[in-house]
Amino acid sequence: MKGRWMVFFCILLSFGVARTAIGADSAPVGLVATLNPPSAKVGSAVLLTLNYHLPEDVRLSPDPQIKGLEGFTIVGRQTGPGQIRVTLLVDRIGQFKSGPLSLSYFDKEGKEGFLQTEPVKLIVLSNLGEKPEEAQLKPIYGIIPTTSGVIKYLPWVILALIACAAGIGLFLWIRRRRNRRAFVISQDPPHTLAKREIDELESQGLFEKGYVKEFYFRFSEIMRRYLESLRGFPAAEYTTQEIALSIHKPQDRQLLPLLQRADLVKFADLAPTPVKKDDEVKEALSYIRETGAESDGDLPVRSVSTKGLRSDRSLVEKSEEAGR
Repeated sequence: MKGRWMVFFCILLSFGVARTAIGADSAPVGLVATLNPPSAKVGSAVLLTLNYHLPEDVRLSPDPQIKGLEGFTIVGRQTGPGQIRVTLLVDRIGQFKSGPLSLSYFDKEGKEGFLQTEPVKLIVLSNLGEKPEEAQLKPIYGIIPTTSGVIKYLPWVILALIACAAGIGLFLWIRRRRNRRAFVISQDPPHTLAKREIDELESQGLFEKGYVKEFYFRFSEIMRRYLESLRGFPAAEYTTQEIALSIHKPQDRQLLPLLQRADLVKFADLAPTPVKKDDEVKEALSYIRETGAESDGDLPVRSVSTKGLRSDRSLVEKSEEAGR
């Protein structure tokens, strides 16, 4: 009894193996394509599955070519035994349909062949819902600006620059007014100022007190500045020789001997008598009177300042001590 069951089991096993071999040999050769899901909205992804069965002695290339997907955006691809999965991006509105699909292969002789199937089609859904004509559009917030954020502060920057420029201009204007006040220009004509300076110098009695060099320093300086205001060249800064080269009028040359004698007193220790000093003062006043009519015209008015001359007293005293 046991032996019969063993024989029966072997017969069933042989029948199953034969049926499997027959089913494998009879599997249809071809290509089947499906889309999942069959409908999708714009911007989503769908999966295209290609199930294929190859004939005997046929192989796929390492990177099998799929035709019919030209123009579609492929975002992924997986190849496995009997199946290829391709992920497509739904990037168009309206018809989303492929062309006739085909998969390339090579036979045992190396010739290329193709498995073919019908096109696949996807229904593209609207992002506005089932009734797009009734949808209400809303504004989009939070869009990143493409321009620089500095532009919104540009008016404030311009105002700050204008304020700085105004402040600098005000500062320069105030400083210029102060400088003008520092150099006060007298309204008196040059010959009046020069005569008043000489009278003031005489009233101080420097010569009589023994300050001979200081007297002639200041006396010469008054006449040089008067000549400068009269003729327009910097006589106060020139040497007596340079003044001689700069004057052109005969009456101005009458002043040269006076300036030369003053230089001898200042630098060569010449000791003039009081009478000689008085004569030289009279010569200077006579020159001022003769040229005073010219200084009443449109000549530039300059003040004869003795502020700098009074500081020369220490220099004169030092030179006198050195001479002693």
